[in-house]
Amino acid sequence: MKALITLSMAMLVTLVLAGCASPGPTVAPGPPASHQELAHHYAPVIHQGVASDQDFITAVDFDGDWVGNNNWENQPTGDLSAYVYYSVVETKSHWFLFYALFHPRDYTRDPCEESNGCHENDMESIQIIVAKDDTPFGHLQAVETLAHSHIYLYVADRSVKGNFLKVKDWVRLEGSHPIVYVEAYGHGIYAHRKIFLPHVVIYRVGERAEVPESFEDDDVSYQLVPIYETLWMHRDEIGPGWAFDQPFNYRGRTLPAAIDGDNYGTDKANTPWGYNQATGNVLSRGDWFLDPAKALAYHAGFSGDFSVEYVYNPYLTDR
Repeated sequence: MKALITLSMAMLVTLVLAGCASPGPTVAPGPPASHQELAHHYAPVIHQGVASDQDFITAVDFDGDWVGNNNWENQPTGDLSAYVYYSVVETKSHWFLFYALFHPRDYTRDPCEESNGCHENDMESIQIIVAKDDTPFGHLQAVETLAHSHIYLYVADRSVKGNFLKVKDWVRLEGSHPIVYVEAYGHGIYAHRKIFLPHVVIYRVGERAEVPESFEDDDVSYQLVPIYETLWMHRDEIGPGWAFDQPFNYRGRTLPAAIDGDNYGTDKANTPWGYNQATGNVLSRGDWFLDPAKALAYHAGFSGDFSVEYVYNPYLTDR
C-alpha cells in the first residue's frame, strides 16, 4: 500500500513538473510590425473608476473645437466617445509606446467651490517599453504610469531593475495588453490592481470610439488617435482662448506645457510633452515624451542592449 502511494505521488509530481515546463505560445520570427500595429498590439486595457460621466475618457476636441478653456462648460453636452492618444518612438533596440488619456474635468467628491481640488482638463499618460527581437512585436519589458505628481515603474522582464525610480510591481496583462487602473475624480493611472468605488468601466482598444452604456459597462471600445497628427499639429496655438498655454523652452524650441484652462485654476493639465515629473538632476521637462530613451535609461536599469540612438523620433526634429 505504501509503495502504491509513493508511486502515485511520484506520478503526480511528474505531471505537475511537466505542466510547468510546457512551452507557452510561440511567436514566429518575422519583420517588425508597423508602428500602428505595435500601438494596437500593446494598447492598454483601461479599468476606469467612475462616479459620473465626468470620468469617461474622450478627445481633447470632444466639443468640436480646439479651444481649451471652454471644456469644463461643454463637458455635459459634448461627445464623450472614447479616444486614446498614442505615439511610437523607435531606437535601434526599443520601441517606446506612449498613450495619453484625456478628461475634460478633474473634480472631487465635494463641490468644487469647497474642495479646492478641481480644474479644467486632465491628461495623464502611460509609457510602454518594448525590446526588439526577431519577432514582429518584440517583447514587453516595462510600463510607466503617471499619477498626479509621480511616475511609477512596473516591470514585465526580470532583467529590468529600478534606477532613479523603484520598481512598483509586476505588469498585469490581458493577452498582449497591459492592464491599467485609472482613478475616478482625479484620474491618476496605476498598473497595479486597485479597487474602485462606486463603479468601473473597462475600455479596450477597437476600431470604434464608443460611449459607455452605463457606469458598469465592462466592454467599451476606444479608438487610437495619433498624437503626431492631432495634438502635436496644434502645438503653436498658445495663449488664453487657444488650445494650449504655459510656454516653455525645450532645446531651443517653444512648446506649450499645458492645455489652456481657467475653471478652478489656470492651465492645470499637462500636454504629453509638458510633464515635469521624475526629472531628477538629469532630465528636463518634456523628456519623458520627447526623449524617452534618455528618460528610461535614467528611470530604470536595462541589463541587455539599450540604445539611445533614434531610428524614428519626429518630435526631436520638427521645428
